[in-house]
Amino acid sequence: MKSRFFFNISLIENVKNILSLIFFKNQDFDSKLREQMKFFYNESNFYFYDYGRTAFYEILTHIKKNTKKNKILVNSLTLFEVINVIKYLGFEPIFIDNEKNSFDTNINLENEKNVDDIAAVLVTHLNGVNKNILNISNQIKNYNSNNKTKKIYLIEDCAVSFGAIINDKYAGSYGDFSFLSFNIMKNITSLTGGVLIDNQRKIISEENNYYKLSKFDILKKSIFLLALQVLNNKIFFPLFFRFVRFSQKKSFNFFLKKYRSDFEVSIEKKFPKKFKYHMHILQKKILYKQFKKVVEMQKKRIAKAKIYYDNLKTLKELEFPQTEFSSINSFLEFPIICSSIDVKKKLFEYLLDNYVDVKNYYYKNCSEEKIYNKSKNICLQSKKISENILMLPVHEKIENSDQEFIIKYIFSFFKEKNQF
Repeated sequence: MKSRFFFNISLIENVKNILSLIFFKNQDFDSKLREQMKFFYNESNFYFYDYGRTAFYEILTHIKKNTKKNKILVNSLTLFEVINVIKYLGFEPIFIDNEKNSFDTNINLENEKNVDDIAAVLVTHLNGVNKNILNISNQIKNYNSNNKTKKIYLIEDCAVSFGAIINDKYAGSYGDFSFLSFNIMKNITSLTGGVLIDNQRKIISEENNYYKLSKFDILKKSIFLLALQVLNNKIFFPLFFRFVRFSQKKSFNFFLKKYRSDFEVSIEKKFPKKFKYHMHILQKKILYKQFKKVVEMQKKRIAKAKIYYDNLKTLKELEFPQTEFSSINSFLEFPIICSSIDVKKKLFEYLLDNYVDVKNYYYKNCSEEKIYNKSKNICLQSKKISENILMLPVHEKIENSDQEFIIKYIFSFFKEKNQF
């Protein structure tokens, strides 16, 4: 059996980074990393932080200084910390639903009741490009050309879509601003890390109260990754998986809070200090050395995603939000949407019982959270996706035999339940 987790930094590389951090002085990789970023985003300005949400916070801080508007249009299916950032800065999130069984969202500004109150539209690219980015971008350009004193900003959330392309441009190239995330689960990683991309080359003044990460801070991140790498290697993972399975079945929430990012929604009164750090020089070095892998790695993930789709598409109880297998998608995992919550729950437990490690969550439907949404308008398609989704692994360590193993048990489940 293979773990669904994959870390783009090998255990040996991680140990070398730890030793480098302790015993040697790292050279400055800032200029080299900026040159790499230009390959994807041309002459944009780049700002490097310890978290992607920090980049988003700085974007909204800049926008707040330049507008009196108070609403942000945002995809309901997103990381709840994204909505937190909107709230920290005093904006009101206006939730956009997904299209049916799709990661794409669509917007018609003409249908928005208070369009002149919209400060920005945040387009979330999920597992690839939101194909409506072209239409949304054109709508905003048209609005801005007719309302020059009431500009709407376009922001792209590329936290889970780095490397995806549409119309020969990378996701993140269409907005005034965009941001990336490079935590340990992403296709390339800097342990934690985020980048603000300023496509308009505005001057964003960074807050003076930002801090520098110490060697000890980076050492803690590296040791945490080392622990995960050990638990997920072929020797220890079977035992670790038993614990994971037990925790899922018995709702061992203390562990699950650590194990999954979406478990519990919470919000502080203001943007937490722990996110107010710049990216460390070692993080930049780690990130720089991975960029050359992006294109080839994406091709492999796309090919593996297509194997799942080609084999599972005949199952009537499943829907697929991504059915195109080209550079438009980035595929951190391959998503399948079950016909009901009950089917999803039973299929997930069945796979666990047969030692198949898949993920049973993605992002939350934030429009359901009372702390974010004063109205009773729930985004129903986002709700369905959030509740019914399973994510199948497509990372580098997953081989054809592993995919055949997963596919076999998915078919076995539906055969046993007479749900072909």
